Amino acid sequence: MPAQVREVIDKPTGIKKYVWRTDLMATQQYWTGWFKGLTKAFLDSPLKKQLLLAGSERMDKELTIHQMQGKF
Repeated sequence: MPAQVREVIDKPTGIKKYVWRTDLMATQQYWTGWFKGLTKAFLDSPLKKQLLLAGSERMDKELTIHQMQGKF
């Protein structure tokens, strides 16, 4: 995490805070290209799989089907 944020001091208040090094909203136009087809690529991989999620409600339809079939 330290490589992704930097420490700055707010000049008016003198309070130290942490801000992202990269403006994530500036990359928004590329998000679809980065993540489109990611589930299919994961599921088509011939390797053994372990999927770790914060909750099962975060899975899309394809992942839910494969999880219910015991594929990972």
